[in-house]
Amino acid sequence: MKTFFKAFLVLFLAISANAQTKLWGTKFDVDFKSEMDLQLVLNDNYNYYLASVINVDGMMASHQVIIRKFDQKNQLVDTFIQKFPLTDMFTLHNYLGGYQSGEDKFVVFTQGYSNKTKKNQIDKIVFDKKSGTFTTTTIAEYDILSLSKSGSMYSMQSQNGNYIGIVYQKYNTKKDPEDNECFVLDTKTLEVVWKKTISFPIESNTNERVLTNSGKFVFVRTVKEVGYNNVLAIADTNGIENKDFGVALKLQKPTAISIGTQDYLVAFNYPAKGIRRGDFGSLMLYDLQLGKILQNNDIDGFNSIKDIADVVIRNVNIQNNEIHLFVDPKYKAGTKPDPTFPNSAFTVPVYYYGQSSLIVLGLDGKFKTKVGLNETGNLADIFNSFGLINFRGSYYLNLGNTSGFFKLNVPDFTREQKASINVVYEDNEFKYGNYINQLCHYYADSSKLLLAKKYDDGKMVFVTYNDIKL
Repeated sequence: MKTFFKAFLVLFLAISANAQTKLWGTKFDVDFKSEMDLQLVLNDNYNYYLASVINVDGMMASHQVIIRKFDQKNQLVDTFIQKFPLTDMFTLHNYLGGYQSGEDKFVVFTQGYSNKTKKNQIDKIVFDKKSGTFTTTTIAEYDILSLSKSGSMYSMQSQNGNYIGIVYQKYNTKKDPEDNECFVLDTKTLEVVWKKTISFPIESNTNERVLTNSGKFVFVRTVKEVGYNNVLAIADTNGIENKDFGVALKLQKPTAISIGTQDYLVAFNYPAKGIRRGDFGSLMLYDLQLGKILQNNDIDGFNSIKDIADVVIRNVNIQNNEIHLFVDPKYKAGTKPDPTFPNSAFTVPVYYYGQSSLIVLGLDGKFKTKVGLNETGNLADIFNSFGLINFRGSYYLNLGNTSGFFKLNVPDFTREQKASINVVYEDNEFKYGNYINQLCHYYADSSKLLLAKKYDDGKMVFVTYNDIKL
């Protein structure tokens, strides 16, 4: 009898450990064919918001910011919509990016350009959750020759979140210098910290732009004088400082990080001359102050991914005297009908994210280890391979339905499944569909984990897992 009681107690404790208290919201509609860049923003103890953007040209043109508001019971309580500003009915738009500003605001930057008015403008659309209203402001306006000669605009945020950068590269020919209108804004106030026209000589061009944690732009450039290899130009309100690598390299999209107060670049790269191990075979740490590569490591695995297009550095953390890079490879996985031209034979590529990893470097840039996170492919238009929560120095990964929710123990990076969070076994009404991995948030004061799920019928739902002790 005593043995039976012990066995029953063990079974009861095991079931209790895996029991889940969940609060599902009501499903709501999302246009997954058109809505892009879904972000979970403006979280507090009372509400949270889902931000997205529609920017579709063609016969079914639509350009708007959508902000959905949810309550503590995960119910949709309001939807706020703001159209992109129009110069005229023929205005074309580009979505430049969306960022949270302080605790109460979310900002979207757009480009609007018109062949009729020959104008090109940068606008910021600010949503204030306190008032539930949008405010649209034109940051700058420029004359253009035509739609095809309107130049290019870019927005980016510094890795520490303190600054937002906007660059308008004006149209130019090879016989003209390259002019870049640069703006750096304070993320919290959305006021311009500095702005300046940065010019580069003829027979050169900019490939990538990145904003440092100290509010400087780094332009990755190719110039004829060095055989069109990559060089760097570091720009701020005081002018330009040119740097090189000492070797012939081509950089992929770099990320600017800081160790203490010093700025560095982390970038996948490949040699411009000699033996090439693919586009993503090396990973460097570059000291921007010294103008020196501290380390350029051989990295295995990414170049073996078929039709790889990019390796996105999603998250960077400096701790335990190490640099932790969470990366997500993007690869081509076929084609689909072009949504801009329905009922036509036109197609566009389909991309997936998958085979994500944690790469660990020393503070000197030397490679230490590479830890696989998720092998499953996820449609890149909607899903990241993983969602990351960094809580008190430990990493928690949302890997979706079958992979569940895991703790990645530091410093050995062993994987520990959280027994109290098993996302495989669902309530019948919500068991199908897929978790949108990156849409996750942990409320430490109430021990709640918020997750989001997408369904094939165009529905979405939020769920809260309660009593989660991370």
